[in-house]
Amino acid sequence: MQIFNSSKYLYMEPICQLKDIYKILYNFEKEFSEKNGITINEGMLLCCLKDGKPRAATELCDFVGLSNSRVSRVINTVEAKGYIMREMGIKDKRQMIFTLTEQGKQKTKEMQMQGMDLSALAQQISKILG
Repeated sequence: MQIFNSSKYLYMEPICQLKDIYKILYNFEKEFSEKNGITINEGMLLCCLKDGKPRAATELCDFVGLSNSRVSRVINTVEAKGYIMREMGIKDKRQMIFTLTEQGKQKTKEMQMQGMDLSALAQQISKILG
């Protein structure tokens, strides 16, 4: 067993914990993607639209919590998969409004039926945090 300088170890421990949490989240996202055929970010975007209300890109950014450029890429991917459609805004023709397609509604139902075991995820993270 290697002995660490205690002050250096205390500084590194949170970084190591963060690395381990990142690995757990990465594996969770990978499993989600394999089960659902979409990424977590794509799933969150569909979730934002599942109530049927048309939303502007800024609302999607706020909901998903990513930068405008990243959400723009997610929008393009989900649109290419046929899950959402875009229309011009009525008042402001520069604004794009997004809604779920029938295929998108079906995908959100499929995701809800599969469920997610967030308690297992929380337990894994709790073990790391001690």
